[in-house]
Amino acid sequence: MVILGICLVLVMLLMPVLVSCSQEVTTSSTKAATTTQAAAATTKAIATTTQAAATTTQPAQTLKIGGLVSLTGFASASESLIRDGLLLFQQWYNEQNRLTINGTKYNIEFVFEDVQSTAEGATAAATKLVNDTGVKFIVGGVVPFMTLAAGTVTEPAQVLRVILYTTHSEEYGPQTPYTFISNDATTDFAGPDSDYLVANFPNVKKIAVLTPDDGGPPIFMPMVQKTIESRGLSLAGDYVLWPLDATDFTSYVNKALAQKPDAIFFINGWPIHMGPMLKIAREAGFTGPIFGCHEDPYDIAAIAGTQASNNFYVHNIQVDSPQMTDIIKNIMSLSQAAYNKQSPTYVWGWNSAYCLMQAIEKAGSLDTTAVKTAWEGLDKIDTVYGPGVMGGLVSYGIKHNVSYATPFCQLVDGQVKFIGFEPVSLP
Repeated sequence: MVILGICLVLVMLLMPVLVSCSQEVTTSSTKAATTTQAAAATTKAIATTTQAAATTTQPAQTLKIGGLVSLTGFASASESLIRDGLLLFQQWYNEQNRLTINGTKYNIEFVFEDVQSTAEGATAAATKLVNDTGVKFIVGGVVPFMTLAAGTVTEPAQVLRVILYTTHSEEYGPQTPYTFISNDATTDFAGPDSDYLVANFPNVKKIAVLTPDDGGPPIFMPMVQKTIESRGLSLAGDYVLWPLDATDFTSYVNKALAQKPDAIFFINGWPIHMGPMLKIAREAGFTGPIFGCHEDPYDIAAIAGTQASNNFYVHNIQVDSPQMTDIIKNIMSLSQAAYNKQSPTYVWGWNSAYCLMQAIEKAGSLDTTAVKTAWEGLDKIDTVYGPGVMGGLVSYGIKHNVSYATPFCQLVDGQVKFIGFEPVSLP
């Protein structure tokens, strides 16, 4: 009995200790569980962060864009420079890291096919890009019969195409709803040129025209004639046609000079055509003003020579003029580094891709119909030459024309001198 009492006393004395130990064990277990849960949450957060980082650093996808350029044949000397300008744009644009579609980043890559300066070559090149490469966007097309031929492939496939020029013939218009034009074209220059003549050469009244036999003249010449006559000027006679594969232009220039003009318009053609014609006209004694459309004045002067390269005017840039836009200055810097050369034709090519990518960015889609609709809806658009607008509905029957104040320069003793940016009205 005594022993039982002693045991009860001991139990009562040890009870706080046992309870305390029990609480410590329970608390430690709870703390351990809490710590384990926190560690698991932290691990999950790290995994989520790692997964997000992996998603963020996922390599950009590639958007392939077709390039239709003549790398052989009569147009290759100039169109190879268009290709080089597009490659400069590709480098610059990818460094800007600009294109994101539905959360996916894209770099662009131009895939070029040689048009070979022929309609057949244009059809074959477009077919290869659309059917084999699978591109949905194409930049390229300058000469009307090549542009028309390529369109027979791109339009049915709803491939959105940006051409660089049009002569107002059937290669572009309401019948080509997936075709846009990024630069001023043939009939856009007649007004500014005529205005310049009236303002600076009051004695000039009659104009002779030399133009390539490429299918465009019967369509655009009535428009040109109407434009110059509205300024009190007139054609000196019938326009003189010359073949694109011509190598001797003497007979064509002499035929134009026989009309006794006060001024001459070279409408369309490349420097390889205009350089010789300018030289022949000057050597024949013609000293009046001569105008080109949109060609490289540096190449024309190099072909014509210093003595002949005077009183010649063309809608293009002086590469080192301080009046150039910042983006043109940047293009010239990039081209000097890449090619050890500065050419206005690089700028021409660049502008086409620059306008296209703005339309894709605006659409937020790679569906060509969506991009077409977004582009049509723009009233304003940036260009390398300055602010641009979308027009052409009245002039071409379709609002697919990028228009801007066109650069205008002259040749003086073989040197390019910038005059200014001339307004172009393109309703």
